[in-house]
Amino acid sequence: MKRIKDKFESEYDDIQLAINKKSFELNYNGGTIWCEHLDGMGINDQEVIAKFKGDLSKMMRPSVSSNVIINLDETKITESISNEIVEGLVGDNKRLRKVAFVGVDKKHYSLFKKIHNYSGAIVEFFDDYEKAKEWVL
Repeated sequence: MKRIKDKFESEYDDIQLAINKKSFELNYNGGTIWCEHLDGMGINDQEVIAKFKGDLSKMMRPSVSSNVIINLDETKITESISNEIVEGLVGDNKRLRKVAFVGVDKKHYSLFKKIHNYSGAIVEFFDDYEKAKEWVL
């Protein structure tokens, strides 16, 4: 007899998939975009921070695009997550041109706008990943 997963096992599996989702550089519309996938991670802020920190050294290499999309859709944004992202993006010598956030609610806009204040990068917010890609390039 086949066992049916309960709701909590299913949610756990979904979060594990989100944690294991790789961030990467995407060739798109004649340019490149760094796509940081922090989406679908629910309330697991320590995993979000660990994943972001792990990807940061790759994202900030000089050879990687200075156009960035950070997808936070279906991830609860905590103060520690927003602080890590802001500090990570402005604390390096690399100058970012554009940063698009996907899945961020309006109450967090001012937190992420600090990136512009500290680094000069243009920051914008989207509900749609495809629109974010179009805007970045």
